[in-house]
Amino acid sequence: MEGTLVQSAIAPTAYRTSSTRSRVRTRATMLRSTPTRTLTLGGFQGLRQTNFLDTRSVIKRDFGSIVASQISRPRGSGSRMVVRAMFERFTEKAIKVIMLAQEEARRLGHNFVGTEQILLGLIGEGTGIAAKVLKSMGISLKDARVEVEKIIGRGSGFVAVEIPFTPRAKRVLELSLEEARQLGHNYIGSEHLLLGLLREGEGVAARVLESLGADPNNIRTQVIRMVGESTEAVGAGVGGGSSGQKMPTLEEYGTNLTKLVN
Repeated sequence: MEGTLVQSAIAPTAYRTSSTRSRVRTRATMLRSTPTRTLTLGGFQGLRQTNFLDTRSVIKRDFGSIVASQISRPRGSGSRMVVRAMFERFTEKAIKVIMLAQEEARRLGHNFVGTEQILLGLIGEGTGIAAKVLKSMGISLKDARVEVEKIIGRGSGFVAVEIPFTPRAKRVLELSLEEARQLGHNYIGSEHLLLGLLREGEGVAARVLESLGADPNNIRTQVIRMVGESTEAVGAGVGGGSSGQKMPTLEEYGTNLTKLVN
């Protein structure tokens, strides 16, 4: 609306109300609209659906914050900080797995990250212990994608910027934390994510592995063997912390992830 509201010097400023007992005079202020000069902003090109500042604020967010927001309900900053601290223990390979899992969800047009997307992320990462073991079992990304699409199909195609995790996928993350603890590791790598995926055992990923003829027990055995042999299992490349510093063990992040995401 062009113009501003100002007090009128023309309109009547009083009206009368009456009752059976007394007459009351009430004074009221009347307003009217008067035209004013239109204020223009140099360089303004109208409203847009996206804004650079909005995009910039999203880009600046780190991995821990993004994933914590996707698996935590808004129950205050405390629980989210614990989740974020856990994700800061992720190796670079594990971070890549989660990012690839989100990309797999987008590729099929789904608004969720399930166990099947995590499996595809583990295979697609290509260089970690999990990828090496799965490859040695004859499991390829192409074949796994075909099986996933057979089971869940394609989504609507409209995918949100931040894709939430399904309850089973959240369970896989919790189990990967437990696997790392049991192995005495102070980081979470792709191998722990695969072990968590195998322990969950009931999601779409389990069905895909079964369809591809993979034996979960054999996969687990091979992962444990490679963990003992590989130089990857030294905590290098962890998302949080720096070299030369002693990182806290995962026992210090003992909050049950299930309580944080349920």
